[in-house]
Amino acid sequence: MEEENKNTINNQVSEPEPEKVRLDPLEEKIAKLEKEKEEYLNGWKRAKADYLNMQKDEAKRMQEMIKFANQELIKELLPVLDSLELSLMATKDPEAKKGIEVIYSQLENILNKQGLQKMKAFGEKFDPARHEAMMQEESDKESGTILEEMVSGWILNGKVIRPAKVKISK
Repeated sequence: MEEENKNTINNQVSEPEPEKVRLDPLEEKIAKLEKEKEEYLNGWKRAKADYLNMQKDEAKRMQEMIKFANQELIKELLPVLDSLELSLMATKDPEAKKGIEVIYSQLENILNKQGLQKMKAFGEKFDPARHEAMMQEESDKESGTILEEMVSGWILNGKVIRPAKVKISK
């Protein structure tokens, strides 16, 4: 019996070694799975960040599109404003002039609410991005100074949609 107990004890002592051998592949598998988990988690985090960035970019693009969606309509209305302005200068009748001023003011206010701003060009330095030189004239002013605004220039939400046609000094 003592021998049996020794064998049992020896068996118990020798049994952990096979379990340890079995644990090594399990530990390797766990390490491999942990590594895969980290890769998948990092990939998911990158994909989520990319998606959020794409959403922000799309929102910006939509805002820009909304800002300039009515640009063509506004450009077509600019000659109407020009005609009203010419009518104001040509009309001598005070009653008619007052009516034209009201209509001009209403139309200009509507367009201003849409982001349209009239450019101020007189007395400024000529800028080819904002002005179109129609004439040059000798003057005592510095060369390139705008002497006269022949046709008004307009800016829509910070973007020049029609440059001012001007006379500059040479």
